Amino acid sequence: MAIKIIVADDVQEMREMIQKMLASSDLEFELVGLCENGLEVVELLKKKKADIVLMDINMPIMNGLEATQAVCDAHPSVRVIMMSVQQESEYLKKAMLAGAKAYIMKPVDMDELIETIKTTYTRYQTHEQPNKESTQVHEAKVLSFFSAKGGVGKSLLALNSAMLIHEKLGKKVLLVDLDLQFGDIALMMNKQNELTIKEMFDDSPIQSYEDILPFIYKHKENCHMLFAPKDPESAEYISKDQVKLILELVRRHYDVIVIDTGVNYSEITLNALDVSDHVVIVTNLEVTGLKNTKMSLKVMQSLNYDNNKVKILVNMTYDKFGVTKANVQKTFPYDVLAYLPEDIKLVRTSINTGIPFVTTKGSSLYKPLLAVCQILVK
Repeated sequence: MAIKIIVADDVQEMREMIQKMLASSDLEFELVGLCENGLEVVELLKKKKADIVLMDINMPIMNGLEATQAVCDAHPSVRVIMMSVQQESEYLKKAMLAGAKAYIMKPVDMDELIETIKTTYTRYQTHEQPNKESTQVHEAKVLSFFSAKGGVGKSLLALNSAMLIHEKLGKKVLLVDLDLQFGDIALMMNKQNELTIKEMFDDSPIQSYEDILPFIYKHKENCHMLFAPKDPESAEYISKDQVKLILELVRRHYDVIVIDTGVNYSEITLNALDVSDHVVIVTNLEVTGLKNTKMSLKVMQSLNYDNNKVKILVNMTYDKFGVTKANVQKTFPYDVLAYLPEDIKLVRTSINTGIPFVTTKGSSLYKPLLAVCQILVK
């Protein structure tokens, strides 16, 4: 069955170029319409059906963000792929909040365009058929720790959760630091000199789990870690397809994979969230943290993630500064997984010494975090 596509761009040459790209592809596409602005898309969808809308951001009358919001509200099954020359992460964030499923940059590359359409269409076909019987081979449970705001303890909780899942729940665990620009897991383990995901792709191509093993830090026999690059610039040389390949190759070799994601909505982060069994959104009792978390939940809903997949974890709980647990319950339509106590001394000592706090006797965070891990892994 052909994938039905609408192309929306105010530049005629761009519309015609994309039309030619689709026509020359080996995949079967059906061009439903070419639109000059967002309002034309909204009106066209009242008359014709489409699977994908390729939507430019900057258009007259109704821009791409406004049109995406209108399309996603009226036609939940339509997947919007945003197109723009804007490379700032704020535009990507706005696009995802409006309901877009993917984002590609101009000038449009044909291979990237076709692959994005195929991946987006296939990904959300799967989500819309959750009751379809699966023949997938058993694989590791994947837990992604995500936050829309830095400084809430996401990475520290991902690290210590991975260690607890191994030591107390007896699971073979791999912790993957996918905050490729500013990942701190290696620093928190005092292992800055270890190999990273960047070196993995410097030489020979990765084809098997055995090719990945030399780049994995073995904290213990069954507690492994894959660190983020040592500098932000290196992240530019790691593609979403490379990361996707890594996750596919390691899944059959572990009981649990814990992913520490970046504070962004990049394709790498979205793929990690997509393959996860649980997405743990870490926040705190600050107005800015709660606001950003609420926006993140809207993105999760647009990705068709249900309450079983998305979990909220409130860190650094100390409700004597104006924001309380009651405020959290009113703000979020999801149940809160746990409220972890604030322990500044414990956390700072752990980070500065490179010693995970779960190894500290009498840690105030030990028991509540273990309870969280038990819920996630069961």
